[in-house]
Amino acid sequence: MKKIFGVLAVTALCLFVSSCGVLGLGTGTGMGSTNGQASGAALKSLYSQYSTDGRVDLSNLNNVISMAQLVNGIQGLKGIDDKSSFYRDFAAGLILGSDNLVTQATSNPVTGTLATLVNGTDLSALAAAGLAAAAQSSAGNTVTNTAAVLSETTTGVANTLQSLSTIFNMFGAE
Repeated sequence: MKKIFGVLAVTALCLFVSSCGVLGLGTGTGMGSTNGQASGAALKSLYSQYSTDGRVDLSNLNNVISMAQLVNGIQGLKGIDDKSSFYRDFAAGLILGSDNLVTQATSNPVTGTLATLVNGTDLSALAAAGLAAAAQSSAGNTVTNTAAVLSETTTGVANTLQSLSTIFNMFGAE
């Protein structure tokens, strides 16, 4: 069962990553909502686990994949002005993708936090780490491989976790 889940997780991640290229996820105005929805879904998944465990468990493959999806989704915010239509579309997409976990009131502050993260930290290693962890996963070594891959991206992980903490506090987490 765990092997099947691992294969499904890797397949889903590969489809997501490849669809970014096919769908043209980037900085185009029309793509802001799509990027925001993908990021909102990743935030919802991470927040759900955070609410249960009180922390983002980096030994959990699903969390690593969600972090990689978040990092891929926010790349379009790099260098974007907060007055642009892409930024506004991204904020609206966050609401949809998170099933209203991100609200109208929190969408701009959450988008601002994510923009600060992507503009201030090289997250390419974290995205690659998520892909590598998913690719290397199997029933017996998921935790070991995930921890080993993520340890190589300490700054990106630390900055991402700090940003997630800030965002989760906006959602009412303590």
